[in-house]
Amino acid sequence: MANRSDFGRHNSTKPRVAELRKGKIVPEKRYRPSLVGPLILIAIGVLLLLNQMGRLPWSVWGSLWRFWPVILILIGLEILVGTSRSIALYIAGLLVAIAVLGGIIGYAIYRGGQPAGPRPVTGTETVLEALRDADRGHVVIRFGVGNLAIGSLADSPNFVEGKIEYGRYSLQAEKSFDVSNGRASFSLQAHSQSIPFWMPGENIGDNWKIEFTPRIPIELNIDAGVGKVEMDLSDLKVTTLNLKTGVGETVITFPAAAGLTRASIQAGVGQVTVQIPDGVGTRIRVSKGLGSVHTESRRFTRSGDEYVSTDYRTAEDKLELEIKGGIGNITIQ
Repeated sequence: MANRSDFGRHNSTKPRVAELRKGKIVPEKRYRPSLVGPLILIAIGVLLLLNQMGRLPWSVWGSLWRFWPVILILIGLEILVGTSRSIALYIAGLLVAIAVLGGIIGYAIYRGGQPAGPRPVTGTETVLEALRDADRGHVVIRFGVGNLAIGSLADSPNFVEGKIEYGRYSLQAEKSFDVSNGRASFSLQAHSQSIPFWMPGENIGDNWKIEFTPRIPIELNIDAGVGKVEMDLSDLKVTTLNLKTGVGETVITFPAAAGLTRASIQAGVGQVTVQIPDGVGTRIRVSKGLGSVHTESRRFTRSGDEYVSTDYRTAEDKLELEIKGGIGNITIQ
């Protein structure tokens, strides 16, 4: 005969199937998995994925916020079906919750195709700003989707010249320029593109070609976005470069005669090719991501995660470069 302690251990390790109440056997209630939490997380995850892929603008969250009472409705629905033993009622509640959240996602996709901000544009737009009396420059470029090319002006009195070719689903870029106390500040920013959820076909992105003056030192801050990026800085006097690559291929050629250039590259997803002109003493620090780093061994000596060119100490023009790897390959030439 089992003693009292054995009975307690036995009762704590196995779930109770039935209990005796007033002489009646009452079956234990079955566990009903939660409806609201997992479905809301799935819906938020789908919307964030569409944001990251460029299918929905981030501004759509301002419209979706008005639907917060839906969460209360779903919580009430979960309480209703959770207290019932009917499997049919539980399935019906699950279908209603899926339909409600599916409708919200559908509304977000529809609303994302009709942005309330800048209007969609097509065709081309010219970028042109005079140098004036500036003796240094500061540039901020935030690109969206497509092809971005940055280079130098050959013989021009302007600070920046360029052309923007808008794609099928483009919004007008925002530009600003000002010269104050000898500093030219230029900003060019793409707005979030509202691309339909289905496959949009060709010509969905922009083509930006932007060129800057080689006459004065310039600080560059580039957010490359999604697509192909080509930056030929060989003739420019870039003193500082902060480059954040997105998704795609990036090719960058550093200045050949800018004195000291300090640069930082935060790699995203894709291929990054770094080209360093001959005669530029270079020191590179690399933090690897999910990818690989390839260098020309004849120019660089490796010590851990640092690569130093053989002429680093004696070169008149120098490059201090820090690379934070992403997902993909980094090639240093």
